Amino acid sequence: MIPVSIQARQALDKLLLPFMLLIAVAVILLGQADRSLTHTARMLVADMLSPIWSLVAEPGERVAAAVSEVRGISHLAEENASLRAENETLRGWYDVAVSLTQENQTLKNNLRWMPEPVPSFVTGRVIADAGGLYSHAVLIGAGPQNGVHVGNVALAADGFAGRVTETGQRSARILLINDLSSRIPVTLEASHGSAIMTGDNSSSPRLMYYAQDNHPIEGERVVTSGQANLLPAGLPIGVVHYARPGQPVVTPYARLDHLSILRVFDFEVASIDAPDAPGRVPLAPLHAGAGPNGALPGTGARDGEAGDGTTLSGATLGGVIGIRPHERDEKSTPQDSDDTTPARREVNPGVQAPGAPAADPSLSGRKRVQNPIPAYPPPFTERG
Repeated sequence: MIPVSIQARQALDKLLLPFMLLIAVAVILLGQADRSLTHTARMLVADMLSPIWSLVAEPGERVAAAVSEVRGISHLAEENASLRAENETLRGWYDVAVSLTQENQTLKNNLRWMPEPVPSFVTGRVIADAGGLYSHAVLIGAGPQNGVHVGNVALAADGFAGRVTETGQRSARILLINDLSSRIPVTLEASHGSAIMTGDNSSSPRLMYYAQDNHPIEGERVVTSGQANLLPAGLPIGVVHYARPGQPVVTPYARLDHLSILRVFDFEVASIDAPDAPGRVPLAPLHAGAGPNGALPGTGARDGEAGDGTTLSGATLGGVIGIRPHERDEKSTPQDSDDTTPARREVNPGVQAPGAPAADPSLSGRKRVQNPIPAYPPPFTERG
């Protein structure tokens, strides 16, 4: 040990606290400047310390298991009697379950039921509690090489516990549902309502953003809703409890403060792609009624006039709205095949059509006044 004078030791004691504060500020600024570097360094430290934490936690787990076995010996007679009664009850329910299973399978076959894909999962032991006063997270001894990825769902023996937020080589960090940064869309089964479950670093997350005319019911079941493709729907979380009037909270099924083993599921929610425009049928181009110049009915471009070249220019419902009835009759009249022949032939006034009545000689020398075609003739009117 290097000998140090009393004055130097006192000076070092005075500088120790400012030096540690300076290092803390530097680490915070580095984390804000380069988050990826901070994430890599943090998970590297977790990977290096995970074997040590496993060794430290193993004796404690063995001692806890031995103590539970000693306590169980004194209650063997009571547990044996309760197990016998429970066995008799389960025998009756077994027959009911078998009949319901057969009926369910028959209904699925009749409905051509498409079963959901079975998710893959791995089981890992909680090696350390990475949380504290202001964060709630745990580390498990499984990483990407075991099939654990960011976004996977962590389930305890009783219900939903959290999600994987960071992964290293041999470890993964799971953010619990009661953490302050946790926001999970949930469904209330009894009231059929939706809400957002927010963590507040307590043992019971809060329910927020629910409908004001559909309040949560005391004791109803809370499950994940599956909205925004973050989590699969139907994962059990807990039950509703009113700690104070007007402030519903969720009592989780999982014991978040005593987690020892977690199962990490990969539901592959993000791999399901929704259609681009659900419920819409693409509109096919209307080429069947196009004119000689590519103009569509109702676009205002007649023979001899140039259209605007667009497929749906001026087209409305049915492609005929805006066309006058007499114009529609003219369009439906077949034209001569000769392109040089005008659309309307002029009638020779000196030639009388066969079967037509003789002209009145009293009208000779007068101008013939043709009745103008009305803008909108009545329907079912024959045109002469």
